[in-house]
Amino acid sequence: MVNRRTFAIGAAASLAAATLQPARAASSIEVLYAGSLVTVMERAIVPAAAQRGLDVRAEGKGSVALANLIRSGLRSPDVFISADPAVIAGLMGASNGNLVAWYVTFATTRLVIGYAPSSPFAHMFVDVQRGNKRLVDALLEPGLRLGRTDPALDPKGYRTIFAAQLLERDAGYAGFAARLLGDDRNAAQILPEETLLARLEGGDLDAAFLYATESSARRLPAVELPKSANLGDPGQARIYAGVRVTIDGVTRVGAPAIYALTIPSVAKNSSGAEAFVSFILSRDGHELLARSGVTVTPPMLAGERGAIPVSLRPLLA
Repeated sequence: MVNRRTFAIGAAASLAAATLQPARAASSIEVLYAGSLVTVMERAIVPAAAQRGLDVRAEGKGSVALANLIRSGLRSPDVFISADPAVIAGLMGASNGNLVAWYVTFATTRLVIGYAPSSPFAHMFVDVQRGNKRLVDALLEPGLRLGRTDPALDPKGYRTIFAAQLLERDAGYAGFAARLLGDDRNAAQILPEETLLARLEGGDLDAAFLYATESSARRLPAVELPKSANLGDPGQARIYAGVRVTIDGVTRVGAPAIYALTIPSVAKNSSGAEAFVSFILSRDGHELLARSGVTVTPPMLAGERGAIPVSLRPLLA
């Protein structure tokens, strides 16, 4: 079976464009997923699903942007994969049309500072890795072109703000986050989730806040953040919870970076969705994720246990 895939690329992608997607075959499975998983999905998961006879149409964007599309009725995916469980939780309940009744967490990641090998600042980040320079000083180097995603549309965007606040706290560097980022939605730094990696690889940026998932999958050099600031250690959850940001009236609180998935109530191909989720949560799916740099965790269910499809319940032990 030919695998038909749709990958959203370019800054011109918009809510209006989402309504122009081609009609899908009745047997195809529409998957909307966190843009940070684009390499994992495109190079590993979707091809492997096709080998199992699953006709997957997958599109990656910022998780918040995807949730907004689902909430507005512009998209009705069979599966939604988010980089933050809270985004899926925001689709639950009668006030949200009961678009989601449950979700499963299945992996974690952490924030890193990816940098372009061709950047004139690359040697500086090597010095940071060797312990010869403080990361906070390197990030404030004059002329450094820093990239990040929109905190209103993407969990990585608001997690970048959390990480900067946590680095400020760790370093005892008052005002560091504001100096580094400027406004929360600083247009000089913000790029679409779908293009950030390409801009970094192409040399348009010197450095960017990325997930380790992304830097590993694309083999980009990266500087690790301390566990107290990388949002990747569940044991640091209380520390992460000490930072927050409010964007467009929505307050986000620091928490570990966790991937979650669900089958929305608006899914048109429920059986296909179950088959795809079963694959993701299977041993084969876990091995593919792990080889792609994703830190796999035991599947954990949240929401209405009775609403989860019977076929998936054995995978949640």
